[in-house]
Amino acid sequence: MRIIYFIVILCSVHFFGLYYSVWENGNDLIDFIFYVLAFLILGKHFIQKNKYQFVKKSRVFTKPIIYLFVTLIVSAISCFVHHSQAPFLTILAMRYFSYFLVYFILLRFGVDKKTVIKTIIAGAFVYMLVLTIQTIIYPNMIVPARNAGFSRGFFRLRLEGVGFVTLTGFYALNTFLLNKTKKKYLFLYLLCLVFVLVLGFRTLLLTYLFSSILLVLYINNSVQKIMLMGILFVCAGLLFLQIKLIQDFVFDSIALTQEQISEGDEYIRFLTFDFLFDRVNKNLWSLFFGNGRGFLGTDYGDLILIRGSKINGFIAADLGLIGFVFYYGISSLIAFLNIVRKAVVIKLPKQGIYLKIFFIYLTISSITTSEIYRDGVFGVMMMALYLITYMRHDILQKEGDHKINEANVKK
Repeated sequence: MRIIYFIVILCSVHFFGLYYSVWENGNDLIDFIFYVLAFLILGKHFIQKNKYQFVKKSRVFTKPIIYLFVTLIVSAISCFVHHSQAPFLTILAMRYFSYFLVYFILLRFGVDKKTVIKTIIAGAFVYMLVLTIQTIIYPNMIVPARNAGFSRGFFRLRLEGVGFVTLTGFYALNTFLLNKTKKKYLFLYLLCLVFVLVLGFRTLLLTYLFSSILLVLYINNSVQKIMLMGILFVCAGLLFLQIKLIQDFVFDSIALTQEQISEGDEYIRFLTFDFLFDRVNKNLWSLFFGNGRGFLGTDYGDLILIRGSKINGFIAADLGLIGFVFYYGISSLIAFLNIVRKAVVIKLPKQGIYLKIFFIYLTISSITTSEIYRDGVFGVMMMALYLITYMRHDILQKEGDHKINEANVKK
């Protein structure tokens, strides 16, 4: 079971892109392996009518995930109605959503909480190692290129698995705030912060810092503690700014933002919006139910992926959640954000606040990026949802035991 568990998690991030050095199209084989494992594991579970070890009240994400799957299937049908692309091909094009099944696989295995946390931390270190090696040996590639290259002093590369880094950073900060003697977790958080910075994306860095401040506010609810942590953040920021590489990144980012504002209607995001919503989107129905993900080789897929993305650079993901709406519809966005809402509002002990912050971070950063639905993030998200379920189960079990004890006392 443990080996299958690790294989499933590695499949969810496509082995951090390392398949590329063996076979460029290995991601399709990895997806197929995951489908087979998920079918066998979950199929056997439902056929034998096995019970989960978690009480039903703790499995609060089961129905919302099923609702999301339903809306995605509807978007595939909508794609057929409005763009004549076969529903099977549309579902195949959005196959990465199948990694939501990781949540059900974890429920089936009943993986220990400590094992999941250790896996997340290990995933973060593997990501850092792969990114570091790839940076050193560039332009030789051991992972998919995806517009890789140096920009503003940093090596920019969209490598699957960054969710491990951000989630580990929040976990480390959460742990340190609850026990200041655990200094190693502060260093772990700073290490994760450095790698978020090294990625060279303004939105991710700013959102990560903002989310970190939120985490501090959640845990340290006294004015003195908040002021102390605020001073520490400012001092750390000033120290980082003394590094020339970071200075260049900050000033170049400001200059780029000013340049994008001055471009106005010619800014690529405006052009992308115009192309997708004015020229491709058919009507309000396709907007609500979704236009569907394009499959290369179909007329619709070639319009989106060749004419739109490859030739003109019109990429829906650059529009963040708006791009999500174009592909999957308002109905799917509502279903998706409902999962996030439950993750954020559910009652958790202070040890689990970082899980709420992780989903807040993903949502805010997705206003202008596709971070919350980027390739490789769903597996990490499902691990976070599983940890929430695990903690919720523990809370309900303790409440149940407390009620039983009270009843025994009254007797």
